[in-house]
Amino acid sequence: MDVRQIRDFVAVVRCSSFAAASRSLRVSQPGLGYQVKQLEEELQVRLLQRHARGVSLTRAGEAFMDHAESILAAINNAKLAMAAIANDDRRTIRVGLAPSLQALGPLLLASPHQNATKIWLKEAYSPELHEGLLGGDLDIAICLSVGKPPLRTIPIYSEPLYVVGPRVDISPQRKRVTLAELAALPLVLGCRARTPRRLLDDAVAAAGIKLTIDQEVESQALLRSLVLHSGRYTIAPYGAFAEEIGNKLLSARRIVGPEIRQAVNAIYPASLPASMERSVGQIVQLILNEAPLPPDAINLVSMAAE
Repeated sequence: MDVRQIRDFVAVVRCSSFAAASRSLRVSQPGLGYQVKQLEEELQVRLLQRHARGVSLTRAGEAFMDHAESILAAINNAKLAMAAIANDDRRTIRVGLAPSLQALGPLLLASPHQNATKIWLKEAYSPELHEGLLGGDLDIAICLSVGKPPLRTIPIYSEPLYVVGPRVDISPQRKRVTLAELAALPLVLGCRARTPRRLLDDAVAAAGIKLTIDQEVESQALLRSLVLHSGRYTIAPYGAFAEEIGNKLLSARRIVGPEIRQAVNAIYPASLPASMERSVGQIVQLILNEAPLPPDAINLVSMAAE
């Protein structure tokens, strides 16, 4: 049994399928299946039940999952302890960012705390960010999901989702669009495992609306290119296209009837040293003070303090 097998097993469980986990970890699906099979053979039990919808835990798998998460947390603690010993005067904070929050990258690198702290950035989707935190490869992640113990979560802000697309057919008076009106637009959306897509799917299913999904893409860069150059629309937070909207290359209309909101969170291991926890607080405050948030964003840190 090795650490990779344990990490792969945990990733498959959290993603609920081998296909989703292979995309998250950026490894081949056969290789991922081989690692889990080797783990099951060594433990002499079946950990996962394979079925058409993905995978589910067996009774043995449920028991092993608790041990697996504890093992990954212990490895992370060991890495943090060694990093503290080897640390120099200028501490490095490894920050993970969800792709839809990439606009926060330049903001973090321009932080006034950079004189004492070096920011190292990694872009990845939530499952990979969670694995990075548990495995000790990241110190903090800014993403759209919440962390399960031993990870801690600080809700930073919530924001509404917008329909973003060509500017030419949007009058200045049309600042909002109803959920029903989205059905007439050719949409380019991320895959179903991503938070904005999941929130949209839940909302239209509840309203009994059928959308026209012209393209479903994995790559955030491809999605951006299609929206900019093909006359199509996407559903995203304002900040994901703030520069293009500000330069009048695209327009954005807030979705209403009903409104769809997503929460942006800071996630970090409970075992972080006190000095690192202070840096997490500084990063959260920097985002609240300097990020290109829409005026209808809600400060969740202030709400929690009240």
